[in-house]
Amino acid sequence: METRLALDSKAKQLNLAFKKKFVHSTDTELKVQGRLNTTNAAATVNTSLNKYFYLGSSVVKPNEAYQPDTRLRVGLGAKASTSSDDVTISLNAKKKMVLNRVQHLTRNRVVLDSYTQAVARVHYDFNPRSETWRGEASACLSHAVLRFTEDQDLRVTAGVRAPLTQHSVGQPEPFLRVQENCWTLNVDRHGGWNVLYDL
Repeated sequence: METRLALDSKAKQLNLAFKKKFVHSTDTELKVQGRLNTTNAAATVNTSLNKYFYLGSSVVKPNEAYQPDTRLRVGLGAKASTSSDDVTISLNAKKKMVLNRVQHLTRNRVVLDSYTQAVARVHYDFNPRSETWRGEASACLSHAVLRFTEDQDLRVTAGVRAPLTQHSVGQPEPFLRVQENCWTLNVDRHGGWNVLYDL
């Protein structure tokens, strides 16, 4: 289970966040994630169950150190949350592309130095009770430098996200993320921020 501490500029209260994925060999995934507010002990748990379909082929190259799955992933599933009585039907897609990779050979072993990649995501959620659609589309560019210092890895991500409704696409909003080992800082153009620390 992944656990982290989370603090944001809006609530300004420390939260303990967790996430656990249960993956089946049939490309079915159950994800449980939530937060526990350390100030008022309020808890929120979100669950999602998705069946994933992969389009395209995946080629493993033995001489390359970083080889993420670059196939188009399409998911169909359902979501539920303790903060709502509704169960939504979800449709999502994700595509990852490696744009650059720097590596070197040490003692007959390929070692990754840095990489640059682009990721595009979109998800739509349908609420059968209210018969409404809503979702989000996003695209980002990341550059990671491993061993930025002797004991420090660094990754910087810049991107844009836009809300989706059944009738239109909302105003795109840029965002920036900086990750250093266990620390993550997210900021937006309105001055909002959140800090995460992986435990």
